[in-house]
Amino acid sequence: MTKDDVQDVRLDIMEKQIQKHDEVIQRLSESQLELSSRLTELASSIETQSVIIGQGFDLMKKVILGLMAILTTIGAGTQVM
Repeated sequence: MTKDDVQDVRLDIMEKQIQKHDEVIQRLSESQLELSSRLTELASSIETQSVIIGQGFDLMKKVILGLMAILTTIGAGTQVM
């Protein structure tokens, strides 16, 4: 093999390695984009769950206040009798 042949082989090997690196970078970019999309979906889901939980706590507060009002009324009624 001549020096030029050796250099050509080396260049071919380097080009193949560069192509493989480009493919890996492309796959990483696609994976990063998919991950970002899924994280956005997760954040949206968590926000929705937080709203629902907040509404549940508000409802529980109203029920407790209603029960306290009933108990107060019953207590006041029994003191009058």
